[in-house]
Amino acid sequence: MEDIYRIQQRLYWETDFISRCEERKQEGTGLCNLPYKTLPDEKKLLNLAYELYSNKEDSNTAYNVTLDLVIDEIERWIRDNQINATAESDGNPRVVVVMEDGIITTVFATDPDIRVNITDLDRNYANTDLRSAAFDALIYNPDLQICDYSTYRPGYELEIETEVDE
Repeated sequence: MEDIYRIQQRLYWETDFISRCEERKQEGTGLCNLPYKTLPDEKKLLNLAYELYSNKEDSNTAYNVTLDLVIDEIERWIRDNQINATAESDGNPRVVVVMEDGIITTVFATDPDIRVNITDLDRNYANTDLRSAAFDALIYNPDLQICDYSTYRPGYELEIETEVDE
């Protein structure tokens, strides 16, 4: 009976967690970078969230406050690429390009057969006409489509906070 109780308790918790995530997205609270469409199927993410919740659970803290703390932490981990919630969830191939000081140092991909071409339209090397021509060639290439991307700059938030504090 104890096992059945714990399983049911966990199912209720997952339902609460998913509902709270969706509420926060509608409110615009937090980073809103969770895989909302597939969240009920994201078992690794839900297991991680439940583990965090279990570690943070405190009888002196309101339930929703603890849920919010867990969601905030997971959103930060996703933002900081400490966990990957999107590559597995949507089934699409993913490419991550690492740049250091404007120079590409590494490229990662979920599919080793993906061919990555990077066009650098640096104003120091190409004038406006060359940049426009290169961009037009990409836009009008029927084999290519514009796709969603995200940019992550570690330390950027810290730099802004430091400037505001001064």
